[in-house]
Amino acid sequence: MTKLWFEEWFESEEYLTVYRHRNSEEAEILVSFILNKVNLPTDAKVLDLGCGAGRHALLLAKKGFAVTGVDQSAKLLSVADDEAKKNGLHAMFVRDDIRTVHFHEKFNLILNVFTSFGYFENDEDNFSIFTNVESLLTDEGIFVFDFLNAQNVKENLVPISRTEIDGLVIEQSRKIEANNVVKDITLTQNGSVKNFRESVRLYTKQDVIEAMSKNNLSVEMIFGSYSGDPFDERSSSRLILLCKKKK
Repeated sequence: MTKLWFEEWFESEEYLTVYRHRNSEEAEILVSFILNKVNLPTDAKVLDLGCGAGRHALLLAKKGFAVTGVDQSAKLLSVADDEAKKNGLHAMFVRDDIRTVHFHEKFNLILNVFTSFGYFENDEDNFSIFTNVESLLTDEGIFVFDFLNAQNVKENLVPISRTEIDGLVIEQSRKIEANNVVKDITLTQNGSVKNFRESVRLYTKQDVIEAMSKNNLSVEMIFGSYSGDPFDERSSSRLILLCKKKK
């Protein structure tokens, strides 16, 4: 069976190098934003769906919350788990599918951030995470969904970029293809060339809100940046939704 793009890319040695500009400082901004908007009890249970190497989950664990992170990448989870153990944090990391992972407990806060969404070709697969979120959220819990702003991506796409990090040459070409933003990544180091691809389905604010509503989730607040700016369909870099279960 052919691997999906993220099954190859997220397990690679180079992924964290390419995205090292997405650092703990950026994660701290988002976590601070969330905690400023969400009034969590001190003993809150937090679930990070698509946690990657645990940037956000680890920060929340450092603030004293009981955190569980879920991801399909064994490599990224290993990085997160090592960091948690090194710092004695109350954080558990689980390798599973964020669309179907099941826990006996429910969570006060569920995150799906840093565009950990839209990786599948059909809507049913992509939107099934909302079904799972609804089942895992406490009655008064909050779901934070942080995605790219589709219209802004379409209007401001950078077709080609080239950077170099510690001798690793990173060439990235981007295009819109069948309503996906597709990025082809070529990595060259010491004469060795590797190729990877990212493909994220583009959903508008209305697409996402309608899908959430069908899964008993109500959007309470909408923002366009980690600074809490109002959402503007053309200028906002992010689509951030804070949601609760419908009453």
